[in-house]
Amino acid sequence: MGKPSVFQGDRMKRIMGILIISWFASTSFALEADFTGYLRGGTGVNFEGGKQQCFYNSGIPANFLRLGNECDFYSEIAMVFHHKKPDVADPVYFKTNTRLVMQGKGTRQWEPAANRNIAQLEAFVSAGGFSEVPGEFWVGKRFYRDVDVYIFDWYYYADMSGVGAGWDQIPIGTGKLAIAHLIQSDDKVTASGDYVETSTGAPVLQALDLRWKEIPVSENQQLNFWGVYAFAEGSTEGTTVYVPTNGYSLSARLSGKVGTGFNNFTLMYGQGAMSGLNIYGSVRVPENDTSQNRAWTARVVEDYHHDISNKWAVILSAAANTSDNGKDADSKTNWYEVGVRPIYEISDRFQLVFEGGFSRINSESEKTGTEYIGDRDLSRVSIAPQISFSKSIWGRPVMRAYLAHSMWSDSNKSNMAPATSVFANKNAGTNFGYQFEAWF
Repeated sequence: MGKPSVFQGDRMKRIMGILIISWFASTSFALEADFTGYLRGGTGVNFEGGKQQCFYNSGIPANFLRLGNECDFYSEIAMVFHHKKPDVADPVYFKTNTRLVMQGKGTRQWEPAANRNIAQLEAFVSAGGFSEVPGEFWVGKRFYRDVDVYIFDWYYYADMSGVGAGWDQIPIGTGKLAIAHLIQSDDKVTASGDYVETSTGAPVLQALDLRWKEIPVSENQQLNFWGVYAFAEGSTEGTTVYVPTNGYSLSARLSGKVGTGFNNFTLMYGQGAMSGLNIYGSVRVPENDTSQNRAWTARVVEDYHHDISNKWAVILSAAANTSDNGKDADSKTNWYEVGVRPIYEISDRFQLVFEGGFSRINSESEKTGTEYIGDRDLSRVSIAPQISFSKSIWGRPVMRAYLAHSMWSDSNKSNMAPATSVFANKNAGTNFGYQFEAWF
């Protein structure tokens, strides 16, 4: 039968090298280390008799109503090495952070290389506790993001994850300030994996990110502000001329207790290179199409979770987005989504989870011939009995069985599945399966 391909070639050598380095770092050099991570995965079948198939409303970010709609195995394995911990005699600390992600389609135990991936998500050093300067400094690659909407699996606010350097936890008034310089290199590459250079080298988008956080406005509520200015230089690539691009984003988030629950309410606006409200704006803006420099996005997000009683808990989330891609015609896109996840506590360890919601997107650029497609709708209802580590919305690990039924409009058929799929000409699909989720 031979060795599975995961044990062959340079990839396995890299994995073994990382594991060996981690082992030596945590043992031979006697560094204290914290081991953390996140894992989820599962398997299932669709009611047509094949493997489970996930359904997404194309154009709406992330995974709308994720319960019963996750079709892969995903793991993050992280280690934090403490070179020095703060103590009474010396409050200074130094840490090294590293995180790997592993992802597979979950088709079988040994999957072909095309069905799996390993990548480095974080590699940075941080330090703080200095008497000379307040706050914490960091340099490297990291998750640089704040809150998410859990049932949409969506880090919607201040997600500028990437590479750069920053200064965090600076006391300003009654809040804390964070400043970061982020540098996103263009990912346009040749078949051999080399960057396609312009007259500036490999083009980059630079961003100055400012966050003023945790400003108390009442006993239970805090304000958080986020602002970014991003820019890329103009350049040439052969006879192609790229013009300079820039943009900004401004956002505000009100967070805190509402009754005995917790709420996040967010307003966001982005323009130009920041019209996507992230760091992935294009750095190659050709002189004959400067639409990115005119593009904009406005967004509102509401996310609430509440352990209502001894028997019930609920997550309620909604988002609405309007944008203009800056083109001269057919430039507007509008979408919204709303979802709810009630949880019934059968006992301290056994729960019954429900999830349901509706999403709609309308884009002027989507046409059949000269006719607008119109509204594309997707809704889903799911039910999942689960075993939970603790009696809480966030009790993990959990194991569950699920039944998820998705429905979509005629206008959304072509976006639901490839033409060869059994769902290509249908308006609904149902999956049954099993999932687990854990963080540690």
